[in-house]
Amino acid sequence: MRIAVAVLASFVLMEIVSYALHRWVMHGFGMAWHRSHHRPLATPHWERNDRFPMVMATLAVILFAVGGGPQSTLFWCAVGVTAYGAAYVFVHDVYIHERLGFTPPRLRYLEWLRRRHGVHHDRGGEPYGMLLPWPRADSRDAMRARRPRL
Repeated sequence: MRIAVAVLASFVLMEIVSYALHRWVMHGFGMAWHRSHHRPLATPHWERNDRFPMVMATLAVILFAVGGGPQSTLFWCAVGVTAYGAAYVFVHDVYIHERLGFTPPRLRYLEWLRRRHGVHHDRGGEPYGMLLPWPRADSRDAMRARRPRL
């Protein structure tokens, strides 16, 4: 039970950390790196913004290193952080931006995330979250406008 709580809690907390990093770091003093993400990709490979997940992955590796092995709660928190990072890469890079060069199957929740992220790209503001980008009242109309007609 302790393991499941540590993994789940760290996964959920990473959405809060991701929101804060995106809003106050990436759209603040880290904009020199992040700006590349708001421009069309010249190449499907690396952009300066990719430094952010590399930094976060390094922090997860450090958590594993100091975690003390599977008997430690910190180790399982590192597992949750890593699981969030994997989900983020899949949702953001593979699904939304299709950076691997193929179109994944369309799923309703992931299409909702794509629209939310599109609103962020269109406006440069909210929503900053990735897996739970709750719509604010001022951006709901923009999200509806991005909804494909069926």
